[in-house]
Amino acid sequence: MNKAAVIVAVSMLLSRVLGIFREMLLAHAAGVSLEKNALDLAFMIPDILNHVVSTGFLSIIFIPIFTGYKVAGDEKAGWKFFSNVLNTFGLALLILVIPAFIWMKELISLLTVDGVTPELLERATYYGRIILPGQIFIFVGSILVAVQHTRKQFLIPSLTGLIYNIAIVGGGAAGLALTNYTGNDYGLAGFAWGVPVGAFIGFFALQIFGAKRGGVHYEFIIEPKHPDIARYFKMMLPMSLGVGSMFGLEFIIRSFGANFGTSGISSLNYAYRVMYTLVAVFGFSVSVTSYPDMARLVKEGDFPQLNRKIWKSLSRMFCILIPAVVAVWALSFPAVRILFERGAFHRETTEAISEILRWYLPVSLGLCLQAVLVRSFYACERMWVPTLLNTGIFAATIPAYILLGAPEVGLGIKSVPIIGATGAILQVISMIFMWAKKNGTDGMKEALFNMARALVAFGIMIAAAVGLDHISGDFVRNAGFIALVVYACAAGIALFTLTLIIQRYLGSKDAKDILNELLGKVLRKLHLAH
Repeated sequence: MNKAAVIVAVSMLLSRVLGIFREMLLAHAAGVSLEKNALDLAFMIPDILNHVVSTGFLSIIFIPIFTGYKVAGDEKAGWKFFSNVLNTFGLALLILVIPAFIWMKELISLLTVDGVTPELLERATYYGRIILPGQIFIFVGSILVAVQHTRKQFLIPSLTGLIYNIAIVGGGAAGLALTNYTGNDYGLAGFAWGVPVGAFIGFFALQIFGAKRGGVHYEFIIEPKHPDIARYFKMMLPMSLGVGSMFGLEFIIRSFGANFGTSGISSLNYAYRVMYTLVAVFGFSVSVTSYPDMARLVKEGDFPQLNRKIWKSLSRMFCILIPAVVAVWALSFPAVRILFERGAFHRETTEAISEILRWYLPVSLGLCLQAVLVRSFYACERMWVPTLLNTGIFAATIPAYILLGAPEVGLGIKSVPIIGATGAILQVISMIFMWAKKNGTDGMKEALFNMARALVAFGIMIAAAVGLDHISGDFVRNAGFIALVVYACAAGIALFTLTLIIQRYLGSKDAKDILNELLGKVLRKLHLAH
């Protein structure tokens, strides 16, 4: 990873650590109760609104157009475009937020299965109305982040998730403390209030500071008929109408989770959040820092170099991701026990969620590859291709969620991660085929061979992990907290390193380079090399 990718990866890792800590507090306070289900469900409408205005894709849409002005030397027009996007689409989001706030309950009811009880619906509506205003700050902050990315400023933008999660954790801790002090049950409202507070500080106030440092120029302009706004809207439309893998998976958890009992939504969400840490650290760190260069290479018309950059990024990321997945798979039970098993979160819940987590891990492979592949299409402003592929495959899997999740089939709650993983991998294969057909295969062959070697190593190590699980089963279920943490760290490092070594001896150049880099760093720390 280059310096920028390391900055983003470390920030995302810290953000995910805080995100996991947030889930730890929630697990202690509420376990897999109705209250926890309600808080998870409350994010459904805010996330849908976020998706409608493509907040999560703002950098992807904004950067190619803004970079075009920069390449043409017309920075003044670029800043007018920035101001117009911020004002025009910010106003549109505000118009959507107001009716969503009013009819929150009806919207949640419309988009969920019959398993959602009236009490769950009431609590989800209450939390959802607290959370919803934060989307306005997230939208504004996402545009300010995109501006900074065009100038290759990654440090302050990388702090958004970190501060956001600090605010949620702080709000949750304050709410729980107030409950204990007063004796009144404030539920999980503190966590909900942390969302708009964290969005304001991390996405809004801090990013204004960062953008000013980058020389941002703002004007009050609202020109919805401007040609660049029309172009922006055309790029945004497929993302607003389409369903990406991550949005689809989270929607399925909230929409179908109640089918699996009172703990369904929160059980799926706990496992998904742990798995998502891998995606944030490996997938997003590479894709976010690679995207500005992708957009530049497209503007310069250097597609052979673009291909080589994409495939090198995918190959190295996959090489490191596979050992991480092996380690998490092998240590799923101790990991869930260390993270969550306390307070209202009991042993039977640990057993259930660690099994769901193992089924979720293949999803991380698809999501990490997609994070880079999708941006390669977006850099070319080909928004409809990945949208149609991903949405079509997601739509095709919906009947499978209904059929395989039925009690008579026997898969139960595991059907959600199994179908999700299948869909995510099919989406990756489809995107690889479409990209190669249109833009060539420079660098593709070597990368695919290295990725195949990683998968062989994965198969070998999963077999070893099954043996380790059999040997250590009694220990990880009865060990004290400190002993379990020491065991998990030692076993995780050993499994990660051994998986890299196997890739190296299978002929992976990426594994060889990464091992040499790691060995060099260790020797330098020990003052044995210069």
